[in-house]
Amino acid sequence: MELNFDYRLEPTRDILFIDVKSFYATVECSQRGLDPLSTMLVVMSLADNTGNGLILASSPIAKKELGISNVTRADNLPDHPDLIKVPPRMNLYVKENMKLNDIFREYVADEDLLVYSIDESILDVTHSLNLFYPDKSESRYIKRRRLAGHIQKEVKEKLGLIVSVGIGDNPLLAKLALDNYSKHDDNFVAEIRYQDVPSKVWTIEDITDFWGIGSRMKRNLYNMGIDSIYQLAHSDVYKLKKRFGVMGTQLYYHANGIDRTILSEPAPEPKEKSYGNSQVLPKDYIRQNEIEIVVKEMAEQVAARIRRHGCLAQCVHLYVGTSMSESSKGFSHQMKVPATDSTKELVQYCLSIFRKYYKGQVIRHIGVTYSKLIYTRERQLNLFEEPEQQIADERLDLVIDKIRAKYGFTAIIHATSKLDGARSVARAGLVGGHDGGGSAGGLDGLDAKPSENKITLLQNDELSKKARWELRDNQNSWLELEEFN
Repeated sequence: MELNFDYRLEPTRDILFIDVKSFYATVECSQRGLDPLSTMLVVMSLADNTGNGLILASSPIAKKELGISNVTRADNLPDHPDLIKVPPRMNLYVKENMKLNDIFREYVADEDLLVYSIDESILDVTHSLNLFYPDKSESRYIKRRRLAGHIQKEVKEKLGLIVSVGIGDNPLLAKLALDNYSKHDDNFVAEIRYQDVPSKVWTIEDITDFWGIGSRMKRNLYNMGIDSIYQLAHSDVYKLKKRFGVMGTQLYYHANGIDRTILSEPAPEPKEKSYGNSQVLPKDYIRQNEIEIVVKEMAEQVAARIRRHGCLAQCVHLYVGTSMSESSKGFSHQMKVPATDSTKELVQYCLSIFRKYYKGQVIRHIGVTYSKLIYTRERQLNLFEEPEQQIADERLDLVIDKIRAKYGFTAIIHATSKLDGARSVARAGLVGGHDGGGSAGGLDGLDAKPSENKITLLQNDELSKKARWELRDNQNSWLELEEFN
C-alpha cells in the first residue's frame, strides 16, 4: 500500500502510553485485597444533586457480565449477588495516581513524563532503554516491550493496579495502540510503528475511535465525503485546512501517523479566554434570597480563580436554569464591565443580572463565567469610589485568598454560607463533583484542606475593612487580618 510520507525522515521515539484499567474500580478492588480482573465491583455516585446514582467506574468483569457502561444510572443496574457497590473516594484516587506516577519517575526524567489524565500517563523512554537494557544485540523494539512488561509488574506488585500499555514511535501511535489494540492482547500491551500505519491506523473501524475525532467532527468529515481514517489520510490537506483551519492540517497528519511532539519540549500553554463554574443544585430553589446566596458564592469563587491566574475580567455572564417542573424558562445574560478582579464588584454585577431577569422561577442550575480577560495586575481605580476603600477591598481579597491557600477554603467563609440554601461549604468537599473527603474539587481552583481553623466574615456579609470577625482557633489567620487592618 502506497505511503504518503517517508517515515525515515520522521523522529522516532520510544513512547509508552499507560492506562490503568477501570482506574476507580481497580483502586477500590486493590484497597479491599480483591483481584480487579475477577471482582464484580462498581463505583457509584449518590450525589444529592443528581436525584439518582450514576456509575462512575466498573470493573472489567462487571462491564462484561452486566452489560453496563460508566454512564449507567443506578436504577438501570442489574441485580447480581456478587456485585459490590462502593461510593467514590476521589482524594484516594488522586493519591494513588501520585503513587503511580512516582513509579513512572523511576524509569524517566520529569521532563519525559506527561500526566495525561488521572488514569493515563505518557512516558518517553527513548533515553532510558539502554540504561535498563544495555545489551546492544537487542533492538529498541524488544527493549521497550520488555520495559513495558517490567513497569506493569512493578505497578501490580506495589499498588495492586492493572495497567495497559500502548507502545509507539510517537505519542499518537502509542495512544492509538493503547485505545484500539491493547485491550485485545492477553498482556494488555500493543504496539504501532510507522511501518504499521497502513495495517493498524488506516484500518481502524470507527472513525471516532481515532484520537481527536468525536461525533461532531465525524459528521463534518462525512459531509466532506470522508468516513474512514484511510480516506482522511488520502484527502486533500488544503481542503481540510480550508474547512477546519489548523485542526484540519493536524487531522491529515495524524491520519498518516505523523506526530512530531517531543514531551521534553512542551508547547506554550495558551491563556484561558474565560473562567467559570456551574452547579446543579441539590433541590429546587424557590426563595430568591437563597438563590442569591448561591450566586454570590459562585461569583466569589470564580473571582478568586481569575486573581490566582493574574487577570481582570471585562465581561460577566450569568446562567440560571429552571427545574424540570417549572414551565417558565431560565435565562442566560452577560454584561460588559470595567476590568476588575474585585470580589465585591463581581458579586454585585452577578446580582445585578440576576435581579434584572429573575421572574420568580423555580431554579435548579446556576453558572457564572468571567470573560474578555486582561492578563495584568494593574487596576484602574474607579473615579466614583474612594480610592482608599478600593485599595482596602483589594487587600482584603488578597488576605482571604492567602488564608484559604494556607488553611483551606472553609477556613474563612461568609456568614451567609451557613444559612439555608448555601452551597460553598458542602461543595468544598467535592472532587470533580463527587465525594472526595476534604478537597475543594467542587470549588475549582481552591483547596479545602481539612482543618479546625474557622473564621466567619460578618457584618451583613460585606467585604469591608470594618468587618467584624469571629475567630475559632486560628491565631495565624488572626495575625494576618490584624496586619491587614
